[in-house]
Amino acid sequence: MCGLDDYVPELLLPIYCFRVNWILLKMLESTAQMSIPSVYAGKSIFITGATGFLGKVLLEKLLRSCRDISEIIVLLNNAYETEVFEKKKSKLLESSVFDRLKEQSPSSLDKICFVAGDVTLQDLGLKQEDLEKIISEVSFVFHCAASVRFEDKPRTILMINVVGVDRVAKICLKVKKLEAMVHVSTAFSFCHRPIIAEETNFEKLPVSVLQNIEFLDDDRLEWICNSYRKNRPSNYQFSKALSETLIVKEYSGRLPIIIVRPAIITAAAREPFPGWIDNYNGPSGFLAMSVKGVLKTLLVKNRVYADWVPVDLVANTLIVAAYAVVMEKNVDIGNFNSAIPIINCVCPTEKRITWDEVVEICMPILHKYPSETVYSVPGGIVTSNKIIHEKMKMMRSYKRIHGVMNHLQLYTTRRFHFTSKKFPIDQREIDWNMYMEDFVHGVRRFFLKEKDTSLPLAHRNVYRLQIVTSLIKMIPVAILLIYLVKNFIKPRSGFQISNLLSLGRLLQK
Repeated sequence: MCGLDDYVPELLLPIYCFRVNWILLKMLESTAQMSIPSVYAGKSIFITGATGFLGKVLLEKLLRSCRDISEIIVLLNNAYETEVFEKKKSKLLESSVFDRLKEQSPSSLDKICFVAGDVTLQDLGLKQEDLEKIISEVSFVFHCAASVRFEDKPRTILMINVVGVDRVAKICLKVKKLEAMVHVSTAFSFCHRPIIAEETNFEKLPVSVLQNIEFLDDDRLEWICNSYRKNRPSNYQFSKALSETLIVKEYSGRLPIIIVRPAIITAAAREPFPGWIDNYNGPSGFLAMSVKGVLKTLLVKNRVYADWVPVDLVANTLIVAAYAVVMEKNVDIGNFNSAIPIINCVCPTEKRITWDEVVEICMPILHKYPSETVYSVPGGIVTSNKIIHEKMKMMRSYKRIHGVMNHLQLYTTRRFHFTSKKFPIDQREIDWNMYMEDFVHGVRRFFLKEKDTSLPLAHRNVYRLQIVTSLIKMIPVAILLIYLVKNFIKPRSGFQISNLLSLGRLLQK
């Protein structure tokens, strides 16, 4: 039997390598000439959410590993004014995510075509010429745009995450050369279930309601979320479940769609750089506060898994997922696509790591890569005691990041059970100690934008804080000793308290 490496170049494989099941192997064996780059060669791609964390890595990976791509059309959301358009365009192109690409193939960036639009509007709010270009030229669509802020109001999150999906799918119905559409959901869309399987689940809301969310008032949307959200902790997971329901009910059999559900997306393991990160969502916010010495507690229940998946692995999964849809059209693989395929992009059980272990690994690394501006000695404790956690929170700043940390408690206080059978991922090669060091270093380098040359200064600052902290801790003990000496110890002949103070001054000299 031929192996996956015969058809998929090593450059395109994730660091963990796919352990592909018999279905994909059957496809690959029957189409040996169809490598992943060849499937994308000469094709145009449309990406929404390319300015986001995952979207940037996906865009960079496609340009660097599938160099024969004709063009990648990138939607810039709410960038209708020329000044805003140019600002968003420049910000994306200047991102450090492209540093490796600029060294290897700088001309690849010329393949990006930027268009202004809005995922919540009819036809994505595109200009007529841009819409016609997408309809006539695009072959692959990656829908990564989403509202990931848990605190967003129901209207905002439902318009982007539900209506936005419908808008993109409606355009895909018009696309003449469409080969695959990949929708990015979340592994926690049905987190209220005991087991989150790679299968179709439905919410009770009818499709007609989902497609007319924009016409409902805020009170009705609030009522829908409160009534149908069930035990989900926020509207984010609920909105993703609704988007899956809409896709399966409305577009199954009409579009070549595949749904990918990543777990908590974290820093890159290898590509474009180990530890690359550019946001404070989830674990990166936790580490950003830790290297500054702001975070002192993490609310965790015993033996709860950290369901992390590196962003480069997710990007590779999206690329391979679209490839699998194309191959499915050309090869008889039985019931693989009897319904819209759903992939849980999660870490296998045998390689999962707990939050307790994450903190244990991170503690020495935080001292190795402290921030230039530390507010206290980096470090802290893991606790399942909410009272201790809340008291420690009162001592901190960074209110916005604390909001992220509050939502992170969903993942640190509950254990989730996933199945991953369609595209199982072999993560036996991952070294969590090395990955966590890259992650912490990446938060400092890419997110806080602090150069390694400032590490000696940062270490000196931490050393000073350690001395000050130790002295402060000694003050209560010193006060107690002085009190005991004054009140309970009778001075012997010739020995007075003044002599003790004089001796102390002498020792200081």
